[in-house]
Amino acid sequence: MTEIMSFSNAPDETLLGRVAGALAVDEAFAEKDWFVVQAIEQLSGLATQDLTPVFSGGTSLLKAYGLISRFSEDIDFKLLASESYHGRSRSQRKQVLKEFRDSMIDAWERMGFDVTSCISRDEYRFIELEMTYPSTLDAHASLRPHILAQLSAKPPRLAVQHLPVASFAGQYARAVPEVPEIACIDPVETAADKLSAFSWRMLLRDRNHAKDDPTIVRHLHDLAALEPLAAAHPAFPSLLASVLEDDSNRGGGGVAELAPKQRLAAMLEKLSADPIYVEEYERFVRGMAFAGDADVPHFDAAASAVARLCDLLAA
Repeated sequence: MTEIMSFSNAPDETLLGRVAGALAVDEAFAEKDWFVVQAIEQLSGLATQDLTPVFSGGTSLLKAYGLISRFSEDIDFKLLASESYHGRSRSQRKQVLKEFRDSMIDAWERMGFDVTSCISRDEYRFIELEMTYPSTLDAHASLRPHILAQLSAKPPRLAVQHLPVASFAGQYARAVPEVPEIACIDPVETAADKLSAFSWRMLLRDRNHAKDDPTIVRHLHDLAALEPLAAAHPAFPSLLASVLEDDSNRGGGGVAELAPKQRLAAMLEKLSADPIYVEEYERFVRGMAFAGDADVPHFDAAASAVARLCDLLAA
């Protein structure tokens, strides 16, 4: 039987209220942020000789780099594999990834999280988990009731950076960061990943599907924030081209039939023609922002920034 640890050091409602007041958000955001950081801290300690988790995605932009001003509730990691891992047989690599997945689930459940869903694809090269956390607050309409974690066994394309990660509650209390240092994907690489992901996901999106995810609109805000860094980086055009090419078969259907430039053009056309994205942006971006209204780009400004990034795609 798995021994369950308690979150005895979780911030109480008084501290959460103070943190939320300082950030001008609901207490539920401050609470979930704390649990997300605890999960990151646990995962960062699971590195092996074969696999090193590298923090990526929107939450890395918020928690490690401080580049975005909206709440991010998902955990994304890439797995950096050693040379010895790549020297193993296919079945051995599969087993290494499976064991890592199992150790991750065990570690999170021992902390007190409840892993309610686990999907593994491509011989465990892609792992997606959902886990609930022991909230003491009322649910918030803009937050998922669980933490979504996704891991991809693909190497970073740019040099990683090592940064600390702290919860908002910890920062408010002036505590030492929960994660003193963790390997992080370069924000320019994240920009390429996000632009490609948003293009194929929105082109295939069906709002009537049971698993439709309206939160993908958050990519627009993040890409607008990343535009200065990406536009100034000489490797971004070729990096974007490479990511788009690798994602050509994601989701199947019409995406695979579109060349990268055509895919981005189709995405921009659909974005401009679908007014519901404006409503979703208000709810899932501006409704979850920490910054004042003047600091959060409006939908049109974010969409224009994405269009400029698309124009940088290498011919």
